[in-house]
Amino acid sequence: MVWLCLLSPTTLSPMKTFDELSEREILALAISLEEEDERVYADFADGLKQDFPASAAVFDGMREEESGHRRRLIELFRRKFGEHIPLVRRQDVKGFVERRPVWLVRPLGLDTVHKTASSREVETRRFYEKAAKRT
Repeated sequence: MVWLCLLSPTTLSPMKTFDELSEREILALAISLEEEDERVYADFADGLKQDFPASAAVFDGMREEESGHRRRLIELFRRKFGEHIPLVRRQDVKGFVERRPVWLVRPLGLDTVHKTASSREVETRRFYEKAAKRT
């Protein structure tokens, strides 16, 4: 433990900026983000099904779409880098957008859910555009 005293506070921080991530780490992050979106959309569907069944069905469809994205990314990762997918999450990357967990609130407001989903889709598009420039 003595060696820790010799490290600067920035050395102790395991966080990287997006620009410091390797292609392997970017792909692992993409997998993590797709899983997160899938789970959030499932929570939205669950929270809306009683009062807004049509909207719940839309979010269930979005969940299925995100699940498909995640599966394809996992297949790509395995072809390129092997079986082990490192855990890289949004909170592990400096400057990455933080998201308020509105999906935990009950009852869910339809307007809040729609705004949140729209924002997630825009953020995801930006992530993939930036990732495409790096890989």
